[in-house]
Amino acid sequence: MRILPTSAFASAVLLSSLLSAQWTPLSSGLQQIRSITSQSGALYAVTFPTGVRKSVNGGTVWTPANTGITQTNGNYFVESVGVKGSFLFAGAHAGIFKSNDGGASWTNANGALTASNQVYANKFFSFGNELFAVFAGTIAQGGGVYRTSDNGAIWNIGHSGMGSNATVYHITSVGAVLYACTSVGIYTSVTQGQSWTPLPSVNYAVFGLAASGSNLVIVSTFGLRYSTNNGGAWTDCGGTPTSLADGEIITFDGKVYAIVPNQTGCYRSIDAGLTFGAYGTGLSAIDAISLEEFFADGTKLYTGAFTDIYSITGTSTTVNTVEASGPAAYVFPTVFEERFTIVIPEHMGTRTLILIDAQGKEVRRMEGLEPGEHVVPRQSMAAGTLRCVLMDPISGHPQRVGTLIAR
Repeated sequence: MRILPTSAFASAVLLSSLLSAQWTPLSSGLQQIRSITSQSGALYAVTFPTGVRKSVNGGTVWTPANTGITQTNGNYFVESVGVKGSFLFAGAHAGIFKSNDGGASWTNANGALTASNQVYANKFFSFGNELFAVFAGTIAQGGGVYRTSDNGAIWNIGHSGMGSNATVYHITSVGAVLYACTSVGIYTSVTQGQSWTPLPSVNYAVFGLAASGSNLVIVSTFGLRYSTNNGGAWTDCGGTPTSLADGEIITFDGKVYAIVPNQTGCYRSIDAGLTFGAYGTGLSAIDAISLEEFFADGTKLYTGAFTDIYSITGTSTTVNTVEASGPAAYVFPTVFEERFTIVIPEHMGTRTLILIDAQGKEVRRMEGLEPGEHVVPRQSMAAGTLRCVLMDPISGHPQRVGTLIAR
């Protein structure tokens, strides 16, 4: 067995923490997974066009759960599944259906809402005591948002204030504010969806929004962007595509994950959305380009694709952003061409600087850095995103300092 020096072992542990826990296929045997949810320990997945499937053993075995859902030419055209308390809800081309017996039977709960192969409940969200159904299609076509506080007995309009040409893609709750992502921009609501106000800084398509720390992060037609002032202004995230036709985004386990329609499929940020790195290890080639939606369930994050369901397990990172015993180290400028400077405070003592690229590869190591300012020349480092880490050479404890972009 190869014995690593202390510093090499610590670096290996650090790299492992940054690279591990990528996607694992469930080998479910399911195909064309559109939506996933859970209730009382069971998983539910929508497979198109075969309807709802249920698993009570963590996704190993799946059984059909479509009794009561309208069947058309032998198919169950279900697009989404969600949960509110003891009720499951399924959005189908034939309308919204609900179940209060774990999917054993379903009843129609659509009321007068539009139901077709173009306009249907595409996503469900539970905020407070209300369930929100987000419909495909524009508001003028009968799409938009509808709310219920009585498990689908009555549906109320939930898109007042939005333009009739808007198609709603996603709703996110951040504190007391709801953010609706639409084809024409972002709307906010402080009235639990009873009325909406356009966010002036965004007048383009936004497919999803997530909050990480004090930042808002969006996936939009102009790529991934972040805001540090509640959406007042937006900055492009580093390391991501800049033109997108679709996408999903979620905060999970202290990190931000994004689905984008390209061969990478998934990107991850560990710095509150400022920069992203590819995070598609474990995804098959066909599934990487066909990821649908995220679903977080406790310590698991799931996503469905064309040929399977994939998951990752949340883990606590060993890389801290600050030292409790005093001021934090920092780097400047964060975007550089020839050099950058790292400042190590007195209380930290001697440290080893490690730079890691977006693929998790160590590209630079500088040992024996004493407290103070240190200029780091770029030399042969390629352009791209770099994670800056300081390591205690005695304990091997790594501390993540920040993210740099080499132009």
